[in-house]
Amino acid sequence: MAIYYVTICLLAGLGYVLTEKKRDLPAASYYPAFVFAALLLVASFRYAIGFDYFSYQNFYEQMSVYTCSDILRTYPYEPLFFLVCRCFCLLGCSYPIFLVFVNIFLLFTVLFFLRRFSKLFWVSVYLYITLQFFAYHMNLLRQSIALSFFLLAYPYLKNKKILPFTALLLIGGLFHNSLWFLFPFYFLLPKKMSGTSIGLLLGAAITGYLFFDPLFQFFQPLVPEKYRLYQISYFWNASTADYVIPSAVYMALVFSLRRRVTDPVSRAIYLNSALYNFCISLFLTKHFILERFAVYPFAFSLLAIPQLIVSDSGEHSPDSGKQQRVRKYLTLLFLLFGAFYFLFAVKKGFHNVYPYVSLFDKSLSVPAAQP
Repeated sequence: MAIYYVTICLLAGLGYVLTEKKRDLPAASYYPAFVFAALLLVASFRYAIGFDYFSYQNFYEQMSVYTCSDILRTYPYEPLFFLVCRCFCLLGCSYPIFLVFVNIFLLFTVLFFLRRFSKLFWVSVYLYITLQFFAYHMNLLRQSIALSFFLLAYPYLKNKKILPFTALLLIGGLFHNSLWFLFPFYFLLPKKMSGTSIGLLLGAAITGYLFFDPLFQFFQPLVPEKYRLYQISYFWNASTADYVIPSAVYMALVFSLRRRVTDPVSRAIYLNSALYNFCISLFLTKHFILERFAVYPFAFSLLAIPQLIVSDSGEHSPDSGKQQRVRKYLTLLFLLFGAFYFLFAVKKGFHNVYPYVSLFDKSLSVPAAQP
């Protein structure tokens, strides 16, 4: 576990010093590159952690004997990941090398997204680790790639450009079809909701929660076979109610501080994404597999929280001293929120990435050859 604690403290501490306290230092411009390198080492040097580590290893090794025709016939709806695996196999890359390149793509995408849109880059980096997005991408590779395409589609969501938004979701969905279910968010997330519409949404969520299983049975013929098979898997089990608490706390914080975001589109996206994340998380107490859909709206927390800390207005007002104190208190509040979320995840064993196991640990566990 030490590697996680050291990484969190090091990246957060350096980020605060270089980009907050001494932002004029030349070293500040190298902070994103340092973050990229540190997280790439942690993610790529792991061994046998993540529930799907060996499943993806088996898939990768299978692709060495599959042809492109075999892949398109076997995985017609999600072929891109397996075609990428096939390309790396043809190049003679081992599975750990393949993971390095996957991690490069995932980290480059998320850091590009944060660097471009976050008001406090170092806080977003801290939250990326503590709110379990980093753990997520060390486990669910295909869906993490799909999430990356969802992040790339963010500016087109915000600026209401449906064609590039749709194109990115279509491509990402060919890695993991769950992304296609997110297309309605193009219309829902930027829409300002009234108290009545929020009440109707919560009412619909409660109704769906109470009658989820009979409704699922009714729509089951329309659901792809692989999703129907989840009913006989471990992931169809219900989670305990404490899994809902973090999303409820996050939603409460966003709604209580919403006036600090003056841009109406950004405010709507942050509020709606927090609300939908809570509603989806509520369903985890029915079937844990639905957690895979909650990660998409929750990803906007990486932008929302820094925006709530900084605020769009008031920084240069006559009462700016008070604004600065509020900013410090909110920074501490959300750092604590991230810390408690991380400790909760460690206790629950999120994504089976705790404790950390490295390739070096693997080599130590293999007996040395006898002369």
